[in-house]
Amino acid sequence: MRRALLVLNALGTALTLLSALAVLGSLLLVPAYRLEHQDSLLFVLGYVAVQAWFLWAFVRDTPAVPWIAVAKALAGLFLVATFKTIGPDWIHVTPARYVYQLFDWSERLDWGPNSRLGLYAFVFLGRGLFNTFSAFELTRPSWWSLRETRPLLGRLLTAIPLAAMVTCVWLFFEWRRLDVETFSADASEVARLVLDSIDCPALRQHEGGTTDDVRQRGERRYNVRIHWRCTDVLVAVQAEDGRIGVARAPRLECCQAEAPHPS
Repeated sequence: MRRALLVLNALGTALTLLSALAVLGSLLLVPAYRLEHQDSLLFVLGYVAVQAWFLWAFVRDTPAVPWIAVAKALAGLFLVATFKTIGPDWIHVTPARYVYQLFDWSERLDWGPNSRLGLYAFVFLGRGLFNTFSAFELTRPSWWSLRETRPLLGRLLTAIPLAAMVTCVWLFFEWRRLDVETFSADASEVARLVLDSIDCPALRQHEGGTTDDVRQRGERRYNVRIHWRCTDVLVAVQAEDGRIGVARAPRLECCQAEAPHPS
């Protein structure tokens, strides 16, 4: 069990380190990236150094492994507990942002009920459940004997991480339920159809504005709101049952100035 946990932790840390190195390389080599993300070079360098140390510790199974596992578990549980308020901001600023994007299917799919399922699984079951279980197992030699010498304290130390793991699983299904109640596959399909129907002349005409209208599909009516930005066209659709669907995409070709006609 210990060897398997060390391998899984090393793989996860390596993926995080690769993301941080990609961010560092972009900061140093791509000026537009620095302007877009406003990352602190010192913060990214420190993050890279910490993740490299974590990786070394897991690969070599150093004495620091239990403490690192506890730190990762606490950080993961903090993210789980504050996911609604801090989560979106952290995903945007962390040098591990590409790992989150790997699991955030809404970056590549319509915003239907399943679009963020991968992200929820990564946060609640990966960062929350797995990291807590990993810390529980990797620190077991330090405290398991307490169950014999001090039964009450030993069982309390067992109950706390178990309760945290159960809570992570419950939160995963709760967020999944909320997404199903909030997002509609039909509304998402209508949003995608509306987005695909937008042409450059219409986009240039409405650039910077917002319009509302009603679309009919079969016997169902959908309220459609379009935010016209050629850098990020956003179509939000609300079905009659109140559930929503969202589609968005840049249309940079519509932003380009028309070339002058030859005389």
